[in-house]
Amino acid sequence: MKISQAFREAGRKVKEQKGEALKFLALEGALTLMCLVPLLFLTQKGPLKYLAALSVPMWLLIKVPARVNAAAAMQDCLSGGSLFSLRLVDFDGYGKKVCYGLRRLGLLLLWSLPLIAAVTYAWMQYAGVGNTDGLTVMQKIYNFGGQDTKTGAIYLLLILAGLALLALIGCGFHSGDRHAWALGEKGLLKGKRPKALLCRICSLVYLLPLLVAFVIVMFRYAPLLNDISGVLQGDVPKPSTKVTLIIVGIGAALTLPLVPLRSMTTAAFVHGIKE
Repeated sequence: MKISQAFREAGRKVKEQKGEALKFLALEGALTLMCLVPLLFLTQKGPLKYLAALSVPMWLLIKVPARVNAAAAMQDCLSGGSLFSLRLVDFDGYGKKVCYGLRRLGLLLLWSLPLIAAVTYAWMQYAGVGNTDGLTVMQKIYNFGGQDTKTGAIYLLLILAGLALLALIGCGFHSGDRHAWALGEKGLLKGKRPKALLCRICSLVYLLPLLVAFVIVMFRYAPLLNDISGVLQGDVPKPSTKVTLIIVGIGAALTLPLVPLRSMTTAAFVHGIKE
């Protein structure tokens, strides 16, 4: 299965079922928001804020099997069925779907462990855990950059970007697994994962508006690197958070209609391998 064929097939199916694709997107979005609703408790003070942790079990019990159902619906669509069907809320084999999703999630966590560890350590330093103050953090960045604070900060950002890229590669490497499982062919991607990863990378073109928004945001915050000490001490004015959110929001809104195309491209690639 050529990647170009997967793009053409995905585009053809979504074009044929525009209405179903929009309903599919709306349902998946609603399930996602449902799982994230408990995070609103973080705006509360006192013990209520801990209820935000409910998002974790809700995600595992609702969103994880829903992704498997979505893969099954996409495969049905590629076989001549409808993208928006009862397959999206199919409870048959619910326990197996949850267990399968948890195993895939465990694999993705392994790829993400370096990033999680780095972000956790950075946050602990920034928050002053272990009697670490801003001057100590600044001195560490200064030493890490060869006696230059800006260079040290750039090195740290590059390391963080590399770890984030590793996590994203892991996600792309396993992106076709749920589709193979939905087709009843667990070993379908054996020897084909590198090409599946390349297909997933190529499908980033559908996220272009959001990627452009993130680049704009990076340029907005780039000048802060010129005064790291002022940033750590809170003396440097930062770009408006409201404007930043508006930029990201516009990028996300323009990207949202293209999301089914990206998912369908991976589904078409896996379906083509079986064919």
